[in-house]
Parts: sequence; structure tokens; C-alpha cells
Amino acid sequence: MTAGSAQWIAAVRARESDCPDRLFSDPFAHDLAGPLGFERMAASERATGGENQFLPVRVRWFDDVTMAAVSDGVRQVVLLGAGMDTRAYRLELPSDLDWYELDRPEVLAGKTIAAPPLCRRHAVGADLSANWAGSLLAAGFRRDTPTLWLAEGLFFYLTEAMIVAMLREAAVLSGPGSRVAADVMSATGLDTPAMRPYRAWCERNGMPPPFGSDDPVGLLSDGGWRADRVTAPGAPDANYGRLPESPDGVVPGRVHLVIGMAQPD
Repeated sequence: MTAGSAQWIAAVRARESDCPDRLFSDPFAHDLAGPLGFERMAASERATGGENQFLPVRVRWFDDVTMAAVSDGVRQVVLLGAGMDTRAYRLELPSDLDWYELDRPEVLAGKTIAAPPLCRRHAVGADLSANWAGSLLAAGFRRDTPTLWLAEGLFFYLTEAMIVAMLREAAVLSGPGSRVAADVMSATGLDTPAMRPYRAWCERNGMPPPFGSDDPVGLLSDGGWRADRVTAPGAPDANYGRLPESPDGVVPGRVHLVIGMAQPD
């Protein structure tokens, strides 16, 4: 995710936080978004024809996954492609939880929050396509400890090979009881006219084309994880009264929200 994309998502969180029926409250999002974030949000909505109703639901779903893992006793979280995320500052996390944020150094350097984190936050500047595991371990990450890995809005910006390699690395580092949560866009629609400007931008800037898959279970399996839960925006656990009702499970052609469990040796 680019710095501009991270600021765009912060703008979405800021707008949601101002809603009377908000799904979450992020008091830091407005400042993190800055003018660029709100410009990117407006441009995106002009291109797609309206407000993206999924993004606030996605944020809330990842909030719920995080708090469920904490309730189960997980005390180590790794946020892959952290961007302008603020969960270490806004969720009711235990003070003994180690929260690792991985992203490129320039992205993390641009995130300034005038409040202390509620847990032990570790900013780890690393390229997710390089030796990020070494940087994570150097920051104090504990091998073989139950860990929650979060990949929110990340896979879209990577290649399948990069995603599988990243998942495998995480699996190797994970102790029993570890889990991974991710959203996986559908492969359907990635070549539509609406996506052409973005695909052209990716080509001009040496970025991978947008990634999507209609086999999220297989994607997790290739990365060394067993799919434990597959749902989608609009399903009972990913709706919050905002979206048309939809069944959970794998349905080709739609976004999936997935939770994987570490495979036993």
C-alpha cells in the first residue's frame, strides 16, 4: 500500500467516525488523512460512482477479529502493511500485548499520533517483499508464540507469489494457536474499464497489477494456513446493518474475509 492509499483509508475512517451510527471511533484518523487523504477518497468515489460501503465494514470486522484473539489470550499481533492504522491507540488492548506494525520506513515515519499507544507498539520499517522477518525478529518478536497476523487491504497490492511467500514466512514464525486474518478481493472485475486507470498507474510506477482470487481457501493453504472461517461483506458476521444480506462461505465473484489457523507440524 502506498502512503497516499494509507491516507485515503484514514480519510474513510475519519468520515465514519463522524457518523451518528458509526461502526467505530477513530479520533486520530482526520489528522493522519490530511488533505491528500480526503482528495484521494473523493477521487476514488468519483471514479467508482459513489461511497465505498465496504471499507467501514472491513475496518470493524478486523477490529472484531483483533478483540476476539485478545480475548482468547493472544498477546502478540503483527500488522502487515500497517499504513496509517491506529488500532494500537484506539482499541481496548491489554497493556502487556506486543503490537508490531510492519511497513516501509517512509510510511511509518509519516505517522505521528499525539497520544501514547494502549499496548506495547513496535514500529518495524521493512519491505514486505524483502527480509521483513529479520527486521521483525530484531524488534523483539517472539518465535513460537501464539500470534495474530493482520493483512487488511494488503493483498490487493501484491502478487500471488509475494502473498504466498509472506504467508509461509508468517507460518514458520508462528506458534500453536496462531491465526491470520485477511481480505481477498475477487479476481472478477479486475480488468473492467473502471480498473484501467489504476492498472495503468501501476504499470507506470512499477507496481504489481491488482490482485484478486476466487479461491481464498487455496490461497491460505498455499501459504501454510488452514482456513478456519470464510465470510464476506453482508454475511451475518460482516454486515453491522450496513450492507445487503449475503451468505458466508466461498462464493466466486465477491470479496472474502478469511481467518486461517496455523497448521500443526
